[in-house]
Amino acid sequence: MAELPDIQQTKPKIEIPISQVGVQNVKVPFMLESRGGGFHQMIADVSMRTSLLSSRRGISMSRLHMTLSKYLNQPLKHKLIFQILSDLAGSQDEKESFMSFDFKLPMSRTSPATNHAYPLYYDCKFEGSVTDYDQFSFFQGVRVQYASYCPCSAALSMDLKGKGKKGFPHAQRSYADVVVKIDPPNYVWLEDIIETVESNIATLPYPIIKRPDEQEIARIAAENPMFVEDAIRLISLSLFHKKDYVDWIVKCTHEESIHTSEAIAMNWKGVPGGFDGTYYF
Repeated sequence: MAELPDIQQTKPKIEIPISQVGVQNVKVPFMLESRGGGFHQMIADVSMRTSLLSSRRGISMSRLHMTLSKYLNQPLKHKLIFQILSDLAGSQDEKESFMSFDFKLPMSRTSPATNHAYPLYYDCKFEGSVTDYDQFSFFQGVRVQYASYCPCSAALSMDLKGKGKKGFPHAQRSYADVVVKIDPPNYVWLEDIIETVESNIATLPYPIIKRPDEQEIARIAAENPMFVEDAIRLISLSLFHKKDYVDWIVKCTHEESIHTSEAIAMNWKGVPGGFDGTYYF
C-alpha cells in the first residue's frame, strides 16, 4: 500500500475548506430498542460526512465504511452515535463529523370498528453531529400520515343540503414531519413523538378497513374537519409541553385533492440559536 500513489493527499488547486464531504445511501443493519420491550432488527439508509481542511484535497471514503463496520448490528442510541461520529472524525484527522440514519419503524394499528390489527411503518430518522470541542448534537425525526377533511368544503356541502341538493366534502392525504432536538443523556422514544402527533389528529389511516371501519372513519371525519393551520396548532401545543425536547420544528403538508398545489404550514419552538425555518425536510 505504501508504494501506491495516494492522490487524495496532494494539495488542492483551490485551497478553501469544505463544510461536509462523505457518502450517502449506505445500507446499515442495526438494532433498535422498542418502547414495549425487545429490539427491532432494522436496515437504515445512512449518510456519513466529515469536514475537510483547506490544505487537503480529499478524504478517504473507504475509511468511513471501515470505521462504521465495527458498529453494525448493535443497539443504536445517542451514545453509540456519538462514538461513531468521534471515530469518523478521528479516521479523517478532522474536527467535525455528521451522520444520519433513515429507517422505518413498525407500530401496530387496529381498525376502529372491526379491530383488525396490522403494522404501520413510520419514516423515522436519527441525526447527529460532532463539532469543535466535542460538541454533540442529536436529533430525532418522524413522519406521520393522517387524513384532513376540508372545513370549507364541509360547510359548502351543508349549504347545498339546506338547498335540497347534494355535495360531499373533499379530503386530503396529509403528513406531519417533526424533528426534535434532545440533549443527552435524556432519551425520547420515537413512539412517543409519533403518539404526540396522532393524539391531536383524529382522522388516521388504517392498513385494514372493512365497511364498518369505513363508516366509522367517515363519522370521525365529519366531527373533525381540519385546515393545515388547525393541524399544526394542535401539534405545536403538545410539543410546547414536552420538557425533554430542547427544540423542535414541525411541518404539516396537506396534499389537496381539488387544488393543483399543496397546503403547508411550519412552526418551531423559537429558542435562541435553535430551528428558525432554515431546517428543511
